[in-house]
Formats: sequence, C-alpha cells, structure tokens
Amino acid sequence: MAAQGEPIPTAQSSSNRLTVLYVLALSAVALLTIVGQVLVQRSLERQLSDSTVINIAGRQRMLSQKITKLALQLHTTEDPFLQGKERAELRAALTLWETCHRGLQEGSEELGLPGNNSVYVRDLYQSLEIEFVAIRDAAEEILNPDEEPSEPTGERSPALKTILAHEANFLAGMDQIVYLYDQEAESRVTSLRRVEHALLLVTLTVLLLEGLFVFRPAVREIRRMVENLRENALDLEMAKETAETANAEKSRFLAKMSHELRTPMNAILGLSEVLLRGQLFNNQKKLLTTIHDSAQSLMGLLSDLLDMSKLEVDSSLKLRQEPLNPKEITQKVAEMFTHQAIDRGLELRLEVDTKLDIWVLGDENRLRQVLVNLIQNALKFTQQGSVSVEAEVQRQTSHEVIVNFCVSDTGPGISAEDQKTIFEPFKQAERDRDKHGGAGLGLSIAQRLVEAMNGRIRVVSKLGEGTAFIVDIPFVRSLEHTDHLDEWRPNKTAPAEVMPGLKSASLLVVEDVEANRMVIEAMLDELAVPYRFAVSIKDGLSQIDISWPDMILLDLELPDGDGFKFFYDLVSKCLSSNQVRPIVIALTAHATDEIRRKTEDAGMDGFLTKPVSLEGLRSVLRLLPDWTTDSSGKKYARQGSSPAAEDESDPLASYPASLRSKLLAMYCDAYLPQYEELQNAFSERDPRRFTFAAHRLLGMAANFGFNDAIPILREFDEDNIDLDDPTISDKLDRLLGLLEQLAENASRDTSF
Repeated sequence: MAAQGEPIPTAQSSSNRLTVLYVLALSAVALLTIVGQVLVQRSLERQLSDSTVINIAGRQRMLSQKITKLALQLHTTEDPFLQGKERAELRAALTLWETCHRGLQEGSEELGLPGNNSVYVRDLYQSLEIEFVAIRDAAEEILNPDEEPSEPTGERSPALKTILAHEANFLAGMDQIVYLYDQEAESRVTSLRRVEHALLLVTLTVLLLEGLFVFRPAVREIRRMVENLRENALDLEMAKETAETANAEKSRFLAKMSHELRTPMNAILGLSEVLLRGQLFNNQKKLLTTIHDSAQSLMGLLSDLLDMSKLEVDSSLKLRQEPLNPKEITQKVAEMFTHQAIDRGLELRLEVDTKLDIWVLGDENRLRQVLVNLIQNALKFTQQGSVSVEAEVQRQTSHEVIVNFCVSDTGPGISAEDQKTIFEPFKQAERDRDKHGGAGLGLSIAQRLVEAMNGRIRVVSKLGEGTAFIVDIPFVRSLEHTDHLDEWRPNKTAPAEVMPGLKSASLLVVEDVEANRMVIEAMLDELAVPYRFAVSIKDGLSQIDISWPDMILLDLELPDGDGFKFFYDLVSKCLSSNQVRPIVIALTAHATDEIRRKTEDAGMDGFLTKPVSLEGLRSVLRLLPDWTTDSSGKKYARQGSSPAAEDESDPLASYPASLRSKLLAMYCDAYLPQYEELQNAFSERDPRRFTFAAHRLLGMAANFGFNDAIPILREFDEDNIDLDDPTISDKLDRLLGLLEQLAENASRDTSF
C-alpha cells in the first residue's frame, strides 16, 4: 500500500510503466538473441575457413612429396613419351603447389583462404621460404634444362639433389604450420562457446529480472484492478437498486397522477357521449361531436404524456400495430381545430391526397398526437393568415407506403439559431417564451413519437415568412383489414351470406403460404365462421392440443412435411385420446384425379383446389354436421357429400378487386425469390427442397388460372422426381420466362 501522503498510482500510469518495462525487457532479449545468432553465424563461417586452411596446408606436404617423386622418375625414365607425360604432371603439381603456398600466406578468394595468419604462422612461413624457393627453382631447372637431356646415368643431377636436400625441412615446417592452424581453430571455437554461454546467462538474467520487475508487478496490478472492479460492481449494484427504487416511486406517482387526470376526463367523455345519444338541434350534434373528439384527443395526450414520462425511466415506448386510415385520421384531427381557427380569425386549410384512403398498420393514437401537437403549435404562433395541413403519399410499394404530412403556417417564422434547438424539451423560440407560454414539450414529444415510428421530422422556416413542419412516416400495408366485407358479393345491396349455424364451430386452417391464408381469412370473416391458423405440421398439432377442432383445412405441402404425415399423426392422436376425428379437407394446387384419389385413399373427407373460391369454401363448410350424441354418450358426426368441382377458367373472378390486387402484387414480390430457391435446390440436387419450392410456385401461379407454367410446375412437384434428368435445366429456363410473363400481366392489372 502507498504510504500516507503519497499519491496512489492510477491504473493508467501503472499500466504505462509496466508496458515500458515490458517493451525494454523484450527488446533486450531480442537484442541478445540477435547477437547470439550473429556469433553463431560467424563461428560457422570461421570453422569452415579453418577447415579449408588446414586441408590445403596438409595438401602442401603431399604436393611437395609428389614433386620429389616426379623429379626422381624423370631422372630414371628412358622413354621419351613417359618423360613428356611426367614433365606435364610435374608442371601441374609445381603450379598448384606454388599457388597454394602463396594463398596460405597472402589469402586467395578462389581457394577460400583468408590469409589472416597469426604471427607464429607467418614466422614459420618465413623460415620455410628458403626451402620453398630452392625446391621451386630446382624443379624449374628440371623442367627447363639449359642443354639437351643426356642419357640417364646412375649419377643424380644437381637439381634433383637440391630437391631431396630441402624436402625434409619443408615437410617438417608444414607439419608445424598445420599443427598451429589446428590449435588456433580449437582456441577460437572455445572462445565462441564461452561467449555463447555468457549470452545465455545474460538472457536468463534478463528474463529473471523481467519476471521480478515486470510480471510480478503486473500480477499485483491486475489483482488491484480486479479488486477495484469488484468494488465498482458492488457500487453499481447498489446504485441500480437505488435507481429501481426511485423508478418504482416514480411509477407509483405516475399511476396516481394518471388516475387523478383521467377521472374528470372520463366524466367529460361519458357525459358528452350520453348527450350525443339524445335529441339535438341545429349544429348541436356537430359541436358535441367536436367536444367528444377533442376530449378523446386530450385523453390520448394525457396517456402519451405519461408514456413519455415512462420513456425517460425505462427508455422504451411500445407502439401498437393496428389497421388505420391516414386520410380519415388527418381529416378528423383537422376538424377538431376548425372552431379554434375560426375564433382566432385564421383559415385552416386541409389538402389530403385521395391515394391516402388506404389501410395501413400503425399506432393511431401516436399519429393523432403528432398531428395534434403540430397543428396546435401552428395555431398558437400564427396571429393572422392561415394554417395548412397537407397529407400525401410520397412513395409506395406493394407492401409499404411512405406518407408525407406537412403543417405550415403564415406566422412569424423561426430563426436559424432557434431551429437548432426547437425539438429539445422545454425549448421555445426566445421571443415567444413569455408571449405564448407553454412548457415547450409539444415538438419534443412529436419528434420522439415520429422517430419511434421509424419516421423523420424536420422544420423549414424563415423569419417573417412562416414555418413548415414536415413529417415522413413509413407504414406497412394492412393485408388483414377488410373495409367492406360485402365486396365479395356481386350484388352489393344483398345481405351478407353468413353461416350462423357455424358460429360455435371450431375450424383449423393449416396453411404456410401467406397469400392463401389472407384469402381464406377474408372469406371466413365474410361467412362469420371462427377459425385459427397454423403454418406447419408441428404448429397444427400444437393447435389441436390447445382446442380440438371440428374441421381442418389442410395444405398438402408444408415446410416440415406433407399433409399426409399430418393426417396420419392426427389419426394416431384420435386413437390415443378417444376423440372424434375432425373433418379434414385437403388444400392443393394440383387439380388432378391422381391427387384426389390419393387423398380419398388416405381417408380425407374432401378436396379443395387453390385458389380457393367462396362457393368452394362454403360447400366444404356445409360438411360440418350437427353434433349428435348416441346412447353411450359419445359424439358422432353426420357425413355429407364431397364439394363440387371448381371452375378453373377464372379462379379470381369471384374475388374483390382489392384482394385480387393484393394477390397479384404479392406474386410480383415473391415469385423471383421462390424461383431462386427452386434453382438452388436443383443445383444442390436436393429433391425435397426442389419439390417444395415447386409446390409454392404452383400455388402462386394457379391464381392466374391455367397457364403454361402449370404443367412444368406439376411435373416438378413430384416426390420421385429425378434431378439428374438433363431436360430439367431447359425447363427451368422456360419456366422463368413464363413466370416473368405472369408478373408483367399482373403489373398491368394491378393498381397500387
């Protein structure tokens, strides 16, 4: 621990110091390693050089002996041919002997001789110079005689005598030189080993010091930091508990305030609703309706303000996703401020794009609050002129609509400086704070709500020219909302053909394709028949466990198996639970006798071809019997007839225009990804995926009635298809063209 009065080192300073020490230690070890490697390399090079010197020095003895031998042979040989050969050998030996001798003393790059002899070796070479010169000159004399060679006699020539006289001394001297070379080489090796041992010792010392002065303090520092982290964690846990306690107190406060505020508002809403049911004169109903709508809006605002307070606590704002009509909401909100604008002498203009008369998914209360805040803000700061509310479709696709709202006024405008902070809480333009009052929360709340809806809000203003607040919000189209269920009926004045006898029936639809579910859902809503959906075998069996159905509409191709597997599992469940088997109607895009026979052989009760028509669905629903109890108390169902065959000439003829448009748009968005899945399954030779993708495409293409893509897809939608068939590739290419042609036809017939 640090002594009293000493500053406690921070984690950063300790870390920096240890890092510097660690880098220095590593640098020292690296440097020692490099030096050791250099010494080893030099040692190897020196040993190679010493070996070469010793070998050549030893060879000098042999060369001198060879010169003597050849000189004797020349003296005794009588054959001129042999004499010529021996002279050549003597010349070569003499040249090599002289070259090596000079190289040993002076160095020779060609022979690999360094020539860096010690003083003792140089002295020995100096003492041998007389013998070397004498032998060399005598050999030259033998090779280059001054007179013609005489007949060999027993008498030796003076040159030969000279060689013989000096050879012994030369050999003895070379023996001494070789011995010195060997001793010096061994001495150098011993010295290098000592240096290597010293380097190893120094390296180990550095590593030891690194452990003592780097790693050991580092471990202490890590322990200290872990301890600090543990203490900080405890502090954070205590702070969290304190914050949660404060949050709970705030939640209780908000709940109490919500109760106190909602009590009078409920009275206003309830009494205004009672008055609206009574007899009203002149424009009293309109005025009361405005009061009631305004009270509802105020109630929504109170709820939203409480939500914004909660947002400050838990940073979450839950938005509902329910069908709403942007055109109706905009008109109703603007109507709420009509009398306020008249009282202020302002003109309230409303321009709503007719294309906004659509149903999308969103939070109506949040959207209403945004518009209310913006219009209130505009009326508040505008003294004369007008306030304009505009709404239009900015951009749309088959599944999304981006709506643009603009609330503009002819007020004083906002300076560039105030625009930077206009969306901050409790912020207002400096010159308007005292004049108009208010807490300055409206725009801040609007911005947070717009951002929560994945939208964008911005302000465009100039002093003296007015202000415009522009909001862009993306909405997903509502595929489930049906504005007029009676649009299924050709005669709009006829009453809805519901099936009241089936209000207590339990219907389960097992279908994985969204478009097919959407069609069946709209039809069942029209017929007032309760239903549930499942999207797979597993999901369907789970739904059965929750509530036993009376009828099941079963798609024959599902993501986790075929419909027959589901049917057999259902039969097993019935046998094990002693339950009456539900009526099972097969749904398929295969309008073939083979599939029909297959469903009959399996034991299913009916057959319905996609796309499903209202008459076809009504015919199978008539199979639902009145439950009857026998003498044993068990329920049994009276069987009906099979549904009538459907007309394939125009499968969408009975569909409403809006639903037909949605189905065609869904095909345009989905056919290409599904074809790519088909192509990938073919490339990977996966028959299961291939037939399933073909089945999905078949169901989509069948919505256009019989077309050239149907036969190809029916061929592909076979369990025993051979993906090695060479014709499949060409059929896939042709299929893509046919599907694209259907998409073009759908685009021409669809109005988004």
